[in-house]
Amino acid sequence: MAEALHFETEVIQVVLETMDVFTFRLEIPADVPFIWRAGQFINLTVNTPEYGPGMERLTRAYSISSSPGEGRFLDLTVKYYEDGHVSRHLREVTYVGEVVGVEGPSGDFYFDAGAGATGTGAARRIALIGGGAGVAPLRAIARDILERGLDVDIHYLASCRTPNDMIYLATLMAWTEHHPNLRVTHTITRPQGQGWSGPTGRIDAEKLRACVPPESTDLYFVAGPTAMVASVREALKKDLGVDRSRIVWEPWG
Repeated sequence: MAEALHFETEVIQVVLETMDVFTFRLEIPADVPFIWRAGQFINLTVNTPEYGPGMERLTRAYSISSSPGEGRFLDLTVKYYEDGHVSRHLREVTYVGEVVGVEGPSGDFYFDAGAGATGTGAARRIALIGGGAGVAPLRAIARDILERGLDVDIHYLASCRTPNDMIYLATLMAWTEHHPNLRVTHTITRPQGQGWSGPTGRIDAEKLRACVPPESTDLYFVAGPTAMVASVREALKKDLGVDRSRIVWEPWG
């Protein structure tokens, strides 16, 4: 495991993914030997004097949504919450050139081509299951597998409110054109008036059985809101009979 580092760096790009989700790109300084595995996270510290005494500097954990092979930068895909002090700062205050603090990498949410992520043996068919901005580490894992040319079949299954809330949609569709080992499925929880003809509703046992059944899936990665992750894990174990050693999860509070 790479040693966790502390360093300061600059925001070099801000990208609007959806109306309430942004990707912030941070430069990795040339003299910082930052090495990470796709799917890991960092602790981001930002200066927030706008919140007054005692809250001038706040830290939050964010998954890295870029893969190590993409370049000397870190992408963080962040969902805005009105009551989230750091996400609100990032959306309303952060600018290109702002200096932030980074600590990491951390976490065991990553894919090991030889031994899965749990030491259960080589996994050649994986499911990446996410909700909301929880798809951030899943994007990194998928990108890493594809750019390394690994012999791994990937089914990316994501839940979001409406078609306009699909994060990375254009990128994912472009990847599927060049990588037949990647399949992408979205399910919409608020389809009314959206003109949506695809799957609807939350990711439940029925959708898991239809998209990523245990007989054709070696390893499951699940990331997203805590309740969603708990529900998917329960469905996998109780309804589909998947052993917990085949499920890797990352809940977001």
